[in-house]
Formats: sequence, structure tokens, C-alpha cells
Amino acid sequence: MHNNTLATFDALEDFLDKEHQAILNGDLKDMGRIAKEKEALLDKGAFLAPDRKTLEQVRRKVDRNHTLLAAAIRGVRAVNNRLEVLRNGSGEFDTYDKSGQRTSLGGHKGNLYRRA
Repeated sequence: MHNNTLATFDALEDFLDKEHQAILNGDLKDMGRIAKEKEALLDKGAFLAPDRKTLEQVRRKVDRNHTLLAAAIRGVRAVNNRLEVLRNGSGEFDTYDKSGQRTSLGGHKGNLYRRA
């Protein structure tokens, strides 16, 4: 096993753990920088995995981070869509109190028709 390959895989695993923590902390603004750093790390050269177990560990971490990031992106899009609805005044906002009762905020009270 080549020491450079092992060091690269160790650095990649450490980096994937940092990426994981950034996703969990909601540091999504850093994802562009993180992607570039990860790409640079992988571009250090074509290397072979030290062994199947190490390669599998890295793959699991990559898959885990990908799943979390995809969920974060879906969440950001959902919030963005909801804010757009609220901004345009074309909807209600449902919220829940500490006892779990739903309350609708906003929206239109009654019907308002405009005639040209």
C-alpha cells in the first residue's frame, strides 16, 4: 500500500466528516467552497484504494453526505416556495401552538370579487 494513497484517503475521510458536520449545522453557503476543496483533493491524482474496506467507508460517507445535502436543498426550495406564496399574499400560513392545535394565519377573510 502506498503511503501517499493512504494519506489521501485519510484526508478525504476527514474532509467528508467536516462536510457532514457543515451540512448538519446548516452551513450551506459554504458548499461551493467545500465542493471545490473536495474536487482538488480527489484531483491529487488517480489513486487506488488501499483496500476494499477503506473504499467502502469513503463510499458510505459520500452517500451519507449526498443524501443529507439533497434533503437540505429540498428544504431550502420548500421554504423559498412558501415564502413566495406568503410574499404574494396568496395563501395562508398554518402554525401550531404548544398543544399541537393548528392555527391559520394570513389568507383572505371572506370573498372579495373585482369586476372590470
